[in-house]
Amino acid sequence: MKIILLTITLIYTIYANDIDKCITCHANTTPIDNFHPYEEFGCASCHGGDKNSLDKQIAHKNMILNPARLENATKSCGKCHKEIINRVSKSIMNNMHGVLDVLRYQFKETKTIEHTKGIEDLKNILTKDQSLADSHFSKLCAACHINQKEEIFKEFGYTSRGGGCVDCHRVNEDKTNTAKDIDILKKFKHPQMSTKIPSKNCLKCHNRSNRIGLSYEGKFESEGYGTPYKKGELTHKLDKSRSYYDLPADIHHQSNKMSCIDCHTEKGVMGDGKSHAHMEDSVDISCVDCHDAKFDKLENQPLASMLIAINNLMPYPSEVAISKRKKSPIYNLQKNDNNITFYRKSDAKALDMTQMSDAPYHTNKDHQRLDCTACHSAWIPSCYGCHEVYFKNGKQYDWIKHKKTKGKWKELRSYLRYESPALAIGYNEKIMPTAPGCQVIMRIYDKNITNEGFHSMAYAAWDPHTTQKQSRTCVDCHFNSTTLGMGSGILDIQKDNNITFMPYYNSKNSGMPFSYPIDSLVSKDGEQFQTFSRTKARGFNKKEVNKIVSAYKCIICHNKWDDKIYNDFTKSKKLFFEKKTSCSKNILK
Repeated sequence: MKIILLTITLIYTIYANDIDKCITCHANTTPIDNFHPYEEFGCASCHGGDKNSLDKQIAHKNMILNPARLENATKSCGKCHKEIINRVSKSIMNNMHGVLDVLRYQFKETKTIEHTKGIEDLKNILTKDQSLADSHFSKLCAACHINQKEEIFKEFGYTSRGGGCVDCHRVNEDKTNTAKDIDILKKFKHPQMSTKIPSKNCLKCHNRSNRIGLSYEGKFESEGYGTPYKKGELTHKLDKSRSYYDLPADIHHQSNKMSCIDCHTEKGVMGDGKSHAHMEDSVDISCVDCHDAKFDKLENQPLASMLIAINNLMPYPSEVAISKRKKSPIYNLQKNDNNITFYRKSDAKALDMTQMSDAPYHTNKDHQRLDCTACHSAWIPSCYGCHEVYFKNGKQYDWIKHKKTKGKWKELRSYLRYESPALAIGYNEKIMPTAPGCQVIMRIYDKNITNEGFHSMAYAAWDPHTTQKQSRTCVDCHFNSTTLGMGSGILDIQKDNNITFMPYYNSKNSGMPFSYPIDSLVSKDGEQFQTFSRTKARGFNKKEVNKIVSAYKCIICHNKWDDKIYNDFTKSKKLFFEKKTSCSKNILK
């Protein structure tokens, strides 16, 4: 602790080598946080200008209003946080190249997913030279990158996003300051900065695509129905055009009010200095990092000590947990002797941490391919049929060029569902939840209406952030057509052991340009209808479907994990086929 405080004092000394006269006029400005006092840092060390002048015009010359924008942060925040600024600049949250790369692939503009620089690559492309994917990205997706211009959102009436470092670290929206307030230099409310980032900051962006931010809080975006309707108002609004239903929230949120940052590490969020192709490559944390934790001595983890000091609420332990992927300190999961305690970062409230059991459902070798999310995710938002309509002669705001340019997009969809997640082989080669991601059904129009277009149907696997302590039932996994990826319908096993399936959805009758059901990833025979944007991800093949369904025959009677047959299921099956069990004598004739 003493070393950390000495380091902070040394930084203050470096940047306070002469008096900053800004605070002569701005004496009533509210503090930023506990680690950037004006008495030590002044104002000019971040905002620039002439700190030695009391003349307003001279003092404010070349001043930067938002030093946290990444192009400014290298000279302001970067004086102390250079390594972090470099990491953030390369992160997907800034360049969004993973989104662009997959979009080009899904729009059939590339045969493979090519690694680009994302937003940087599109800045100099003329509108007339944009591909459909580039146009879609620029006019819809690019609004969310962390360095977006904040003031644009206020003009459109939306919650501000972007601004660089403040996109995450600002914890209060400044609605009191006006130009007049700044001019008279009285009681200026400076935006407050913190590492105790509230989840609402994450939800500014993480509420579309796979909608994990909404799902975590138990919110399911509706099909546009503004319900419930109470006292003359629509109560469940996400924004001015979107509504939601209440569903079971993730247990981490529901029971313990944990924020996103309570799980996610600073390296997993702000980047590790590498340019990753996809978000799952950037994420550091996994369920086992807390529920089957590995620890290291605090003295070996100087970053953990610094983060605990900055948090300034939680105690210093003997050991802290370490993430398995990137070896990041999970400084709020602490160990003293044999006591393991998890602390919320916002208020350091101590929470008990359940360690994963060695019960048969975890140790059974047939379950080793299961990701934790496969069993413990209660539901997943599934958005079927993303109808993309493009008007060549329309105009729409371009979030990269910051002006209206030619070409306009309209997004529609067939239907939204919340349901038990379909399962598939995910990007990590484990069985995990999957849902449409996304199913592009494109139509293109110019001034003479045409029928030009294409379709590109895809699924994606992810953690839906709807975790519950209670897992899915055995039947829900082993004899549910939706879980198997076939879609909604009637699943049956014939006497000859053949599987039959009758889907509910008829794509042809619904006017779709394909024959398979829109909610079917695979057929009963393991034929894959829709693609994935990850090379290792796929639906279940025929052998896997048959193996999963065949276990259902045992589950009908043996439907609890404390049943002795699951102590050694391989041995139990061997005895069954040797007709050495009571049930096999009746079934195997």
